Amino acid sequence: MNSRQSIRTGTPSAATTFTTELGSWHLQRFPARKQDPLQAWDAADELIHSWLATQRPQWQAPLLINDSFGALLMACHSELLTPPPVVHSLTDSYVSQRGFQHNSKLNQLNLQLSALNLLQPLQSLPPSIDLVLLKIPKSISLLEFQLATLATTLKPGTPIVAAAKSKLFTPSVRQLFERYCDNVSVSLASKKSRTLEAQLKAVADAEPADFIDAWQLPEYGLEMRHHAGVFARNALDIGARFMLQHMPAAGANRVIDLGCGNGILGIVYAQQSPHSQVTWVDESYLAMASCRTNIDLNLPHSEAYQTRVDDCLSQQPSASADLILCNPPFHQEHAVTEHIARQMFRDAKRVLQPNGELWLVANRHLPYYASLKRLFKQVDQHAQNAKFVIWRARG
Repeated sequence: MNSRQSIRTGTPSAATTFTTELGSWHLQRFPARKQDPLQAWDAADELIHSWLATQRPQWQAPLLINDSFGALLMACHSELLTPPPVVHSLTDSYVSQRGFQHNSKLNQLNLQLSALNLLQPLQSLPPSIDLVLLKIPKSISLLEFQLATLATTLKPGTPIVAAAKSKLFTPSVRQLFERYCDNVSVSLASKKSRTLEAQLKAVADAEPADFIDAWQLPEYGLEMRHHAGVFARNALDIGARFMLQHMPAAGANRVIDLGCGNGILGIVYAQQSPHSQVTWVDESYLAMASCRTNIDLNLPHSEAYQTRVDDCLSQQPSASADLILCNPPFHQEHAVTEHIARQMFRDAKRVLQPNGELWLVANRHLPYYASLKRLFKQVDQHAQNAKFVIWRARG
């Protein structure tokens, strides 16, 4: 194995050594954690590597879609393949983009990454793309949006190779690929995953507006819009509804809606406290696009309202907020994990003023109280029902 393929930084372990027919890399999830029980790749990544090793594609501008932490990006820098002049990567996740940067440095790919073009979901795709490698997402609405974008932008006949766990290859997923692609072929299962090969076909009737859902919340006088793949896309999340019934008192000067999704918590607080400065933060580009639309629809224009794409609150100044509202996720795509919520708690502690408060709604079964108690001097249960609890943490 040559030097570029070997693991050259850090101490590799079974959880971080990613080895395929194309090479071996030290690959970590992001943010990197010591003894992380979750891998930064899955069997679907391995199957795409195997396809590349077998087919040896002659590519000039491949597009990687939903590459969570750079497992597919590593393949583009294998010396067993002819390196493409440019690699395009499309993801809805700012954290994934940070993961690309982290793992490229970990594997000393910095120079090659000058040819990496990071794309966001609502950006135009370069027409020069000649191969699509796609990890099928959990959200079928996001998958359809991505396939429609490909079919209306790229040349008919552009090859696409997709992979996911076998359970995601539902009849609905197969029908979506057949709508936007020709010659759809699904492999046999391997490691409980499958690959799909197809060629894009011309589709002229898919418009971006087709993938924006709308619903109303009359009790708050709200009209909401959601892009594909955004959490609680078709109705108000029941955890958020419980939080709205027990909101903190109006009057906080600087407020953050952390992990805001569609922006509902911050919007309702801004309605109730019109003089507050409110910042909405999420790591999803489509969530932030939805949030900005919902702010424009439901609140008067104000310089006091800002939106930020961020990894939790990593870019927010310390001691800069009086109140943080949070409905944290406990999934990261297909993985069930509490580490995102714990990072949110740590960041909230740093960003809050000494007497500031974190208001958190969570499923009752999640063990968040102990994590909060380690960080905050005072943690109170503000409200509860059969499914959810609202914690208030201070100091």
